[in-house]
Amino acid sequence: KHWKNVHNLRDTMIDTNKLLSRQGPSKRYTELLTEYQNMHKVSDGMFNGRSLVKFIDIIKNYLDKHECKSLIDYGCGKGLLYTEDFKKVTRSNEALQVPLTEYWGLDKLALFDPGHEEHNKLPMGLYDAAISTDVLEHVPTSDLDWVIREIFSYSQKMVFLNIACMPAIKKLADGSNAHISLHSPYDWLQYIAEITDDFTKQYPDFTVYVFFDVLDEDDRLITEGYKIHKRINIVPLTQMDKDTNNVIVGEE
Repeated sequence: KHWKNVHNLRDTMIDTNKLLSRQGPSKRYTELLTEYQNMHKVSDGMFNGRSLVKFIDIIKNYLDKHECKSLIDYGCGKGLLYTEDFKKVTRSNEALQVPLTEYWGLDKLALFDPGHEEHNKLPMGLYDAAISTDVLEHVPTSDLDWVIREIFSYSQKMVFLNIACMPAIKKLADGSNAHISLHSPYDWLQYIAEITDDFTKQYPDFTVYVFFDVLDEDDRLITEGYKIHKRINIVPLTQMDKDTNNVIVGEE
């Protein structure tokens, strides 16, 4: 692999507390939730969904592949990309011309973010797909098990995750880094694969796509994608174009 280890990023097992839950999260989770609720109120541009933009077409490809017509965005922030205000998030040179619900051809959509008052009600029911971008690295490691399982529990076909594996620019009120769960892609994959395996027992074709934002050996930000499917089968989806240094995404 060409991603590098950075501060607090080591190939060690992710150690979660499986006794924690939505009804009984860690004290740190509750503290952070309050802090993020306050951050949301500071600015309309705070957590507006910008981190999702670079994955719009990749996700569309997977939604089409798995014939997904319903979706939940877990940790959606303000979710502006799904509204007529989507242009407040995209830039003029980006291709999106309609709200995501229309672009992805969805018949049913749920938005959930416990940090934003408009979307803080936990949805009910099942969806074809669940996506969560720029979320899990903000969750205390102790709470990752129940949060990941909650995301998965909404989907019956596919899950798309994007996780940053390097420190954030943003700092929390106590001075600590906003990315409080920093783990290597290898450890994330092993942990997520075990949870995926549990869900494939109910949905045999259940597929998880995980895209990591990582620093390469030259401290350049790159993205690496993987597919997890059937009995802990992990398939790389991306490779670097040596001529352009761009990431090429496979067809899977």
